[in-house]
Amino acid sequence: MEKVNPLEKSVDYKKVKIVTDSTCYLPQDVIEKYGIMVAPLTVRFGETTFKEHVDIDDVELYKRLRKGELPDTTQPSPEDFSSIYKPLIDKGYSIISIHISSGISGTVNSANAAKEMLGSNDIYIFDSKFTSMGLGYQIMEIARMLYDEKKNLKEVLDEIPNLKNHMNIFFLVGDLFYLARLGRIGKARAVVGSIIKVKPILYFDDGFVNALEQPRTMKKGKERMIELVKEIINKKGLKYMTITWGDNKEEAEEYKEQCEKEFGIKIPLTRLGPIIGTHVGPDVLSIHFYTEK
Repeated sequence: MEKVNPLEKSVDYKKVKIVTDSTCYLPQDVIEKYGIMVAPLTVRFGETTFKEHVDIDDVELYKRLRKGELPDTTQPSPEDFSSIYKPLIDKGYSIISIHISSGISGTVNSANAAKEMLGSNDIYIFDSKFTSMGLGYQIMEIARMLYDEKKNLKEVLDEIPNLKNHMNIFFLVGDLFYLARLGRIGKARAVVGSIIKVKPILYFDDGFVNALEQPRTMKKGKERMIELVKEIINKKGLKYMTITWGDNKEEAEEYKEQCEKEFGIKIPLTRLGPIIGTHVGPDVLSIHFYTEK
């Protein structure tokens, strides 16, 4: 029997399921509201593995990092994705699967391998080119279009590739060692070998980590990030913003208050989970924001 292109049939918006991975760090109420399926990435300490936010939480991860333990991370396997996709396909769902940037993880590759294993035309896989709430905000937009605005599948699929163009992340880390040791430093590689003590402002450049500027202190870096954000939102407007942190809550709360005064809005805090915490280290501050244009 000839397969019917799902875009050529009427698709009930309730029969479209969003699948993502555990690095989106969305609030649990959002995940539950929209019935989002989450594939956990894995943290490995030696021979012992832990699924993010299933077997290990943020507190335990940062506690072990502070003690000098250095884990590795692994993406979900194709079989992990297949175990999520197959029951949904069997129930007649179309699937939108959007994930952590392929520039820093093999998660998208695993998702594509699972799709190939299942031979389904009803699975649509996207590379967010970001992680954390850079991925999370894109998921929120997809959910809004599907379930709140009740747009049809084709409209949503056409819009998804544009979502990443609204997303911005600037971040500072206490020590570049964490990014460098597992090869996630990306285009900012040249900064690592510098003998000058700088606190580079890092950002996502087409899915890879890159260095934008190199202030000499964390204080100057934090001030400069605010200036950079202002420049962008003055041109493009602002829809969502959060301050992310690792194991430096007091510093994050102070920076949140500073940003709220500068931008005149209430800003939530988002804690980076075990996977991203492994790569950026415990002392990290970031502004994640999604623009209107």
